[in-house]
Amino acid sequence: MLTVEALDVFYGRAQALHGIGFEVRAGQVLVLLGRNGAGKSTTMKALIGLLRPAAGRVVFAGRDLTGAAPHRIARAGIGYVPEERRIFPELTVAENLAVGRQKPRDGLEPWTPARLYALFPNLGAMPERLGARMSGGEQQMLAIARSMMGNPQLILLDEPSEGLAPLIVEQMAQAILALKAEGVTVLLAEQNLHFAQALADVAVVIEGGSIVWQGSMAALRADAAARARYLAV
Repeated sequence: MLTVEALDVFYGRAQALHGIGFEVRAGQVLVLLGRNGAGKSTTMKALIGLLRPAAGRVVFAGRDLTGAAPHRIARAGIGYVPEERRIFPELTVAENLAVGRQKPRDGLEPWTPARLYALFPNLGAMPERLGARMSGGEQQMLAIARSMMGNPQLILLDEPSEGLAPLIVEQMAQAILALKAEGVTVLLAEQNLHFAQALADVAVVIEGGSIVWQGSMAALRADAAARARYLAV
């Protein structure tokens, strides 16, 4: 579904990504793992068009989206939930969802508020609550639900477990697995290895803006040396 080929990305004259490349197959959960500052969020921003690659390609469902504007990438079928969430605090839950609505995509059951309230019962209990009056976990759920209103085939989630209470992290994991069961492909950026292990089929480890390890999550789980070298705090 998504092919990333040899991406180089710069912040000014400083190179942030060095030849990043991987593939995400339809229906998979792929996680980008790495320590803080490794390049995970930069990769996400390059894929969604917030950063323009200096080299390389991003191909989604056979369509070259390299350098396309973020709104065109979203219309092509990629959703994005940034680390900062960026919900609209002055709007209600229902209004935030309405902002994210896009037309249905062929062959996919459209996401509606009712389906999303079933996925996120916390949101279903508070459709008229203002975003500013929600907890951090509830805001994260709302950010994901709002993105799903765009009916994406692939959703990018940047650090969805960061700063959340353990119970909310577990609810988040169950929601992401439910999205996968509905046929949504997920690209996840995470530092929380335990969270990632519960979700991901494939792992890509980034350090210093380069890929230093990639393979199945089962293989990473079995590779204690790689975990200690690249992921230990």
